[in-house]
Amino acid sequence: MRNNIKDLFRESMSRLGAGVTIVTANVDNRPWGLTVSACSSISMEPPLIMVSTANNTVSSKAIIDEKRFNVAILNEYQIDTSLAGAKSGQPKFFEQYMEKNENGEYTQVKGALSNISCKLYKTVEAGDHMIFIGQVKEVVLGNKNHPLLYFDRQFGTFKEHTNSKSQTS
Repeated sequence: MRNNIKDLFRESMSRLGAGVTIVTANVDNRPWGLTVSACSSISMEPPLIMVSTANNTVSSKAIIDEKRFNVAILNEYQIDTSLAGAKSGQPKFFEQYMEKNENGEYTQVKGALSNISCKLYKTVEAGDHMIFIGQVKEVVLGNKNHPLLYFDRQFGTFKEHTNSKSQTS
């Protein structure tokens, strides 16, 4: 039996290791979290970040409605947080995983390597997904633990090699 292009593509992309992030937005004045591996920096001037979510998610609607979102880069100990944001077909209210910023807003996932607050800069429809580009408005750095990674449909972490640090001049 021959695999079709979608199955092959899905399997191919499972072989691309990716950092695990939680994208949060407000739903009914409460933080709603979605686990996302499609996240990347786009520009340093201005500082822009990209995330992608399926078109029909509560998160996509909330980002479009609120015109803002937050990205938390998870550490290796946050598998439970990641699984909470990946529950299909269930509410993903996230208060228990978050803390408020100095303005009393839920923008920070507890224990994350980094929390990035964004104003929606641009939206691009791409097949069955939306690409959200956010202009970075605030960054809060957490402890520098190892990142939580996703590879071959499994969670893992980063293993350092003794000669891996690149040096630039």
